[in-house]
Amino acid sequence: MSAEVTENYLKHIYHLSLDSSPVKTSRLAAALKLSPAAVTEMVKRLDEQGLVDYRPYRGVSLTETGRKNALIVLRRHRLWEVFL
Repeated sequence: MSAEVTENYLKHIYHLSLDSSPVKTSRLAAALKLSPAAVTEMVKRLDEQGLVDYRPYRGVSLTETGRKNALIVLRRHRLWEVFL
């Protein structure tokens, strides 16, 4: 699994969780423009890594580790935006 893909998922989960937590996988799939099945499979992998807490039919939320990683990614992206 690519670090870039993982970062992208964490970033989107973080943004969507600001509105409502837990985030439904269908909302995440729409935001990422991927199929719900592909998103569910990736969320299960992130759950195994301890980055998210996934509950089937309820949604996904970031763990403390996942939240820290998401904030690091967002900070890095903002720095690049300012720099460019």
